[in-house]
Formats: sequence, structure tokens, C-alpha cells
Amino acid sequence: MNLFVTDIDSDYQSLINNKDFTTVNFPIEKAVKIYGSSYDRLRGKNKLKLEIENIIGFKDDHLNSCEAIENFLVYTYYLLKTNNKLVVFTAGLSFASIDHYIKIMEIIVPRLGNRTLHVVKHFTDINESQLTDLYIHIPTIDKEIIFDFMKKWLVGFKPKEVYFSHPQYFGKTEFETDDYFEMLSFILSEPNREYDFYFKNKNHPQYRKGMILIHKNSTYLGIGVNKNDEKDLIDQLTKGYHKTPIIRNWLQVPY
Repeated sequence: MNLFVTDIDSDYQSLINNKDFTTVNFPIEKAVKIYGSSYDRLRGKNKLKLEIENIIGFKDDHLNSCEAIENFLVYTYYLLKTNNKLVVFTAGLSFASIDHYIKIMEIIVPRLGNRTLHVVKHFTDINESQLTDLYIHIPTIDKEIIFDFMKKWLVGFKPKEVYFSHPQYFGKTEFETDDYFEMLSFILSEPNREYDFYFKNKNHPQYRKGMILIHKNSTYLGIGVNKNDEKDLIDQLTKGYHKTPIIRNWLQVPY
């Protein structure tokens, strides 16, 4: 089977530079973009979904989820029908969605003849299911508070994504960039702009994930903490922001 899975920390640059490969979802000009208007303009989506389900042999609700996984499954299947070699970057998919995407493609790729698919997993170095998410809710959008949070809690963290588009994942693209700070500045420059920013630091001793969620003109500042450090960090956040943090398990939103 010609399906290969590569971690984000591995060397995959040669795949991107290889002219025989169609590059998908990477933050470079030549790459085919899955999000935004590209998927919206794709014709015959329902027919493509039926073809996928006929190949895999069962009904997959992810194909009609209106979430990022739907875009990935349908659009890359469409590309595989007309391109022999793809290298796909999984920015925008959750940990669970990446696993599901690979599971489905393991069935599809062998059925399409001489096809090769390289999947670059973008955050497999952190198993988020083992973390507890702690959020401080700020009922306004205050740049000073956000930047202070970044300075105090996210030093040494890197953005989880490498490509940013607004609206996030869906809708007609208004603004896109490969610089998270540029996107953050864009979001903060006007009201009623929503966006979720995620950060990672796999070597941080107490927490490995950071979150800045802009939702309904309010802000959720968060960290994903190790179980053993949960109480200590709840105390630190409570002391620093004079309110008890919202506690959420993996994949649960704080609002």
C-alpha cells in the first residue's frame, strides 16, 4: 500500500520540493488549499461522498459533518482520482480526526491503483487526550490582557498551525497568512471576528498546550496541563486572574 505517515518533526521538505507530488494544504503558494472557497467550489460533492462510502463499505458520518474532516476526506479523494502522488498536511484536523482520516485513506488508496499518499501529521508529538484544559474567561477582547497572557504563559510555545485563514476553515476567505501574530492582529483589529489559536511546547514540564479563543467578542485564555500539575496551575491561574478557571476535558469547548 502506498500510504505513508510522517510526523511534523521529521524531514518532509524533499516531498514538497518534488515536482512529481501535488502539495496539499501547506502554507506555500503552489499548494492546493483544502479550506475556504476551494472546497465550496468543488462540484459533485455528494457523488464523491457516495463513491467514498462504496469503497470503504460503510456509512461515514464524518462526510457530512460540516467540519474540517469532511473537507479533507472529500477533497483529497477528489485529488487522488486525478493525481498520482499527493503530500497532505493535516493542519486544521484534531488528533482524533487525523487518526480517522488515515484509517479511511488506508482503505481508499489501494483501491485507486497506482497512487501514493504522504500524510504529514501536524501535532502528533502531544497526546492531548492526556491533558486537562484550563481556561480563564475574559468577557471582553482586551489586547493588553491577551499579550500579557502570551508573555507570562506562552514563552517558548509555537503555534500548532502553520497556515491561518479567516474565516477559520469555512466560508469565503477574507484574509490569510502563515504568520499567526499577523492573523491575531487582524482578528483583534475589528469586533465580531472569531478565531481559535492553539500553541504547543512538547518540552514544557507542566503544560504543553496553550489556547487563545476569540468567541462572541470575549476571550478564553487557556493551557492544557498534565494531570499531576492540575491543582498547582489552577491555583496559579486563580491568583493571577482573580477568578477560578473553567476546567474542560479534551475536545470540550469552554463556552
